[in-house]
Amino acid sequence: MFEQLIKRPEALKRYRNAPLAPERARFLQHFHAQGHSHSRLVGVNIMLMALAIHAEWHEGGMSTADVEAAADRWLASNTKPRRTDRSLHGLRRDFISLATLFLRFIGRFAEPVVAAPPFRGEMEAFLRFLDEERGLAPYTVELRQASLRRFLTWLAGHADTIGQVTPRTVTQYFSVHRRWGRASVKFHVNTLRSFFRFAASKGWCEPRLAGTIDAPCIFAFESLPQGLKWSDVQRLISGLAGPDPVEIRDRAVIMLLAIYGLRIREVLTLTLDDIDWAAERFTVHRSKQRKHQQLPLCAEVGEAIIRYLREVRPRSACRQLFLTERMPYRPYSRCGMDWAIRARLKGLGVPLTHYGAHVLRHACATHLLAEGFSMKEIGDHLGHRSSQATRIYAKVDFKALRQVADFNLSDLPETLAIAETLSASEVPRDKLTALRNLADLGIGGVA
Repeated sequence: MFEQLIKRPEALKRYRNAPLAPERARFLQHFHAQGHSHSRLVGVNIMLMALAIHAEWHEGGMSTADVEAAADRWLASNTKPRRTDRSLHGLRRDFISLATLFLRFIGRFAEPVVAAPPFRGEMEAFLRFLDEERGLAPYTVELRQASLRRFLTWLAGHADTIGQVTPRTVTQYFSVHRRWGRASVKFHVNTLRSFFRFAASKGWCEPRLAGTIDAPCIFAFESLPQGLKWSDVQRLISGLAGPDPVEIRDRAVIMLLAIYGLRIREVLTLTLDDIDWAAERFTVHRSKQRKHQQLPLCAEVGEAIIRYLREVRPRSACRQLFLTERMPYRPYSRCGMDWAIRARLKGLGVPLTHYGAHVLRHACATHLLAEGFSMKEIGDHLGHRSSQATRIYAKVDFKALRQVADFNLSDLPETLAIAETLSASEVPRDKLTALRNLADLGIGGVA
């Protein structure tokens, strides 16, 4: 491997004779197999050589302190006047990161002793319950884990066991986080309620503890779904028609998010095998429902994906549809995709409360509603398991709301007179009373 990176014979001899030459060669071959570029391998080779020369090797392996000391000795021997403090800091960070990775690869890194997280057994049992028995989506389990870990870490300084937790303890925890908004408080409350119900079933705490944790009042459907206007979505997609490789990839991603209303995780999990070009359809892995759904592949989206596959997507054994544009080629990460979409949305200049990928999903649902699709059809298109999840979009159905506002009550006195002539068995007494109340208010005379 050294022959491919070093041209001068005297330098090649020096690298071969330095300590840990076979191990360094194997590590470079490992990096090459991962798809790293030639320039990256050259830099890795230089840093590994510096580690071999400046490190103080011990029988039990090198600790983090030993790696940091080797980094300082290397920088001290190679400091150049042109280097700034910022560049030196970056070199030191890269050296420590690479050296740690190399030492783990050859089994000579002394791992630091990390104390076990508090209440580890209880948390792991609860997470298994959420995954195996409740069947929550993996991302939801991750969010619950982060929320619970925050509470249990705080609890370790106030109680020795879960059984010592009281309502006053929970109140004290939330008083520490006064800056949380209502939605954040409700999320953490729901996590603690679920955990303490599980803990009560195991006999770890008081059975009624979960019922004493109050959440802020957030009315169902009190907020509007934050989505773009469809004209802005069209402007966003048309602005990504250039030859730039990143634009070509982001155009295909955004079209899947906006036209099909996919969640960002559903786009990330698409593979080359999920697209049936002959039948002009593709399969979506619905992460929340844990099911597969086949959708028709429209011409515009298909052309955007084909262009990405032909012009941009690198050759890789990875079967994920969207990959990173730089070596080593890996599946597009959630953070990377979300950051790219946020940047594109902010570039539109449209003020939004949130700039995440989910606003494109809301834009899709709102557009379908304006086109006259029913709630059931929209829910099926978005992959909703229940119609309850689709009801929020009734608040932005302005066509239907306008029909309600245009309801004419001028015929109310005639309706009341006809109703009074009917028998009590035909018109319930409470409806007659309601009609009289409206007539008494004079609404019937409003044009």
